Amino acid sequence: MVDSNEKNFGFETTQWSLVLAAGDQVGKSHNDLLSDLCQRYWRPLYGFARRSGQSTQAAEDSVQAFFVHLLSSDALSIADRKRGRFRTFLLSSLQNFMRNQHARDNALRRGGGRRLLSLDVRDAEGALIAEPATAISPEAEFERRWALTVLEEALSLLARKYAARGKPELFDVLSTYLSLESGHVKYEETASKLGMTLGAVKVAVHRLRREYREQLRHAVAATVEDENDVTDELETLLKAIS
Repeated sequence: MVDSNEKNFGFETTQWSLVLAAGDQVGKSHNDLLSDLCQRYWRPLYGFARRSGQSTQAAEDSVQAFFVHLLSSDALSIADRKRGRFRTFLLSSLQNFMRNQHARDNALRRGGGRRLLSLDVRDAEGALIAEPATAISPEAEFERRWALTVLEEALSLLARKYAARGKPELFDVLSTYLSLESGHVKYEETASKLGMTLGAVKVAVHRLRREYREQLRHAVAATVEDENDVTDELETLLKAIS
């Protein structure tokens, strides 16, 4: 049975069916959904634009203009979900958009130069600096940032679940075991810190890891039309950050 305190914690869906439905809607619900999409995908798209050779300002302008284009056109309503993943659709759409300078300029004028998002470009740039410019392709950068966004969102929502249970401190301590480098964290040290038995800590870590995997699977499932694609997407996600 789902805990009533937890049932509202989940990923805002970006399933093709609902995204395409938003393309046929107007008003607040339409804009809210697209705003969620913007917040989720701007870092991967920004990373692609920068790796493609655009300056910081140009990349920010391109991403902002691209989302203005989505909001003010029928791009979503005419998208064909059968062509692949939603993130792939977004990337190919941005590529086409960046190739068409005239369309981009028009989108900026239609949007009055408005900023749909408050982009933390400095944070995004820091991630780019950590990788040599020649070490990764624009497409791989997009995949990597998409994967990191999904991982970070899953972690954040899992933290909210533990907070709803009244166990935020437990999550803060145990979340270190979700890292690929968690091998150096001794269970004995954690048990002492939390005042728990060694066995109880191991059970709690096992539960946390299981819930994290479930949250990731739920996140990925919300972006594909066919449930059979979830496993492949999870493998793509892990490969992107390996």
